[in-house]
Amino acid sequence: MRHHGVSGLTRRRGWSALVVVAVVAGLLAMPVAANAAALTNVSWTVSNNQISAPNVTYSYSFKTATTGTIKTITFVVSGAGWSSSGFSSARSYGIPAGTVARVGQTITYTVTTAASVSANIPIYIEFSCLTNSGTAGASTTNITTQTAVPATIDGPTTSNSVTLAANNTAVTVAIAKSLTFTVDTTAFELDMDPSLPALADQSQAIGLTVQTNANSGYTLTVNDNAAGLISAATGTPVIADVSTGKATSVTWPGAPNFGYTVAATGATADAAFSGSKYAGYVSGGEQVASRGSATGGTADTITITNRVAINYTVPATTFTDTITYTVTPNYT
Repeated sequence: MRHHGVSGLTRRRGWSALVVVAVVAGLLAMPVAANAAALTNVSWTVSNNQISAPNVTYSYSFKTATTGTIKTITFVVSGAGWSSSGFSSARSYGIPAGTVARVGQTITYTVTTAASVSANIPIYIEFSCLTNSGTAGASTTNITTQTAVPATIDGPTTSNSVTLAANNTAVTVAIAKSLTFTVDTTAFELDMDPSLPALADQSQAIGLTVQTNANSGYTLTVNDNAAGLISAATGTPVIADVSTGKATSVTWPGAPNFGYTVAATGATADAAFSGSKYAGYVSGGEQVASRGSATGGTADTITITNRVAINYTVPATTFTDTITYTVTPNYT
């Protein structure tokens, strides 16, 4: 009995040792991944190096460095803005037929039936119907061969640089903002006499010219002193304005009044002065003419006609006023 027990124990220990050996052998039989090598003689050319050029063919050639069963070859183009239309593989050598796809910057050539390719085998692949990036400058492509697992065989290996060139010349011409404004009369005097009709109602035309390259034209405003046509004599008498501004412009009513009317060529006179109506100046200023575009080679002309009519209610003294014209260009 004791003898049989010892023999059984011995057999069990032997089985355990065999199991351990089997496990170790299994571990030793597991494949060890090799380090990926660099592809050699890598070259990238394009049929058109202009930025944004469509229907461009990209040609790649290289030699394998490691024997392996190739299922896919990826081409990752640096930069951004690349695209394709009707994308396809034009031709391939050194590798069996396959299909192509592009996602973003990555082109993938998938071999229909994975093929074993020895080391130092030259491979050439063309891709057609690509559109170049819209950014000028140098780009490269990283090329990698892989198995179906996928596991990298060779690469990624960086190609030579391809420089995309701009197909235009940027031209900048800066035009200075310019406006020329003239007034042909800087002062005038009307000598009036209520006893003579020709001297009791008189006018003085002021000629203005405006020439500008302002894209959206200009506006012309006028204003006078707050007190209007006034005298320094006792009681500071005034000759009344014909109206309180252009909104109440009127056909000339006669004496005693002071007012103005506007006519224009090139520019547009305010509608308040149509029919030769007159308005009184206001100290805050009012727009009397405008234009919505540059004048071009011919200056606009604006005529402001001042008119004064008196009778015996107006004292014999000197009345004065100052009129200001303001042109505001719009270069937008």
